[in-house]
Amino acid sequence: SMSSKLAKTSEVVLTGHTKAIHAMAWSNDGKKLATASGDTSARVWTVDSHKEGRETELKDHTEPVDGVSWCPTHTEILATGSSDKMVRLWDLRARRSLALTTPDEILNVTYSPDGNFLLINDKSETVRLIDVRNNKNHIMASNSFDQQYWVNEVVWTAKGDGVLMCAGRQASSVQEKGMLELIAVNTAEGAAELRSVLSIVAHTANCTAIAMDPQNRHFVTGAYDASACIWDAQELCCLRQCCTSLEEGIGNLGFSFDGSFVAGVCEVEGRNTTARKLIDISAVSTGETVLKIDSKAYARRLAWHPRQCVMAYGGEKLQDESYRDRGSKSEVPVTVVTLQAK
Repeated sequence: SMSSKLAKTSEVVLTGHTKAIHAMAWSNDGKKLATASGDTSARVWTVDSHKEGRETELKDHTEPVDGVSWCPTHTEILATGSSDKMVRLWDLRARRSLALTTPDEILNVTYSPDGNFLLINDKSETVRLIDVRNNKNHIMASNSFDQQYWVNEVVWTAKGDGVLMCAGRQASSVQEKGMLELIAVNTAEGAAELRSVLSIVAHTANCTAIAMDPQNRHFVTGAYDASACIWDAQELCCLRQCCTSLEEGIGNLGFSFDGSFVAGVCEVEGRNTTARKLIDISAVSTGETVLKIDSKAYARRLAWHPRQCVMAYGGEKLQDESYRDRGSKSEVPVTVVTLQAK
């Protein structure tokens, strides 16, 4: 059966960030969008029926903010991770954050499904488990893959007893570099650990991105050679390719709320301006591309709304844009698009 085509019905542009968007996430109720940026701030936008957003600026980090995640059990609490090596836990009602210093520059941060733990990965190729219950905020367990893997992204499994990590093998001698690693998570006090239990060759090239379907039926992986693959989350087997219109290394992937669509963007080095601006939305059931969005700014990160067919994306400024007014800080837009089957 033909997968239904999608059309863009409206869009809202949110401006305020002055450097590239490094991460974005919707709160569980879908009322707030958090964005993390190279400008050292995170912002929380209230996208009321997708009209102009009201925003809160979160400014306690001193370096680029590379990760953001909402507490799944609380709509006012979120976590950010930064190159300043800090994890910050924000309560929007108090507009202040609690800081936890970690050993290295943080790349990603993600809450466990029950909201009790955070998982981070950092520039030392280490995955760390943080206990955030009752303001304990301490690192319970770590697993370093240095010398073995480049650790790119991690997602929790449905029950919260494991994480899937996408990585690249460092050894130059191996032909197949793109790895998927299943890590068992033990959160028992005194016995906490992150233990590798399964390694799967997922792609020929370095595996750069991973996302879990909110329904937990599928996950998707993407690689440096532009390949992207939909997997069966129970069987851990690759079902089909997707996002085939993307021609450069995959930078970010995400599923729509009902798990029926997957979107991908490239992470392109240098000046290939066409590849970088394209977002590919594919049907999960067939892997076929159903919509290509040509974004005005470079798209780097995307986030699907948890309840509606709405997607936010953000990126960075086009390098060759000339700004007439050098006095003003040029802004990096975040775009929220509403999509409809046609």
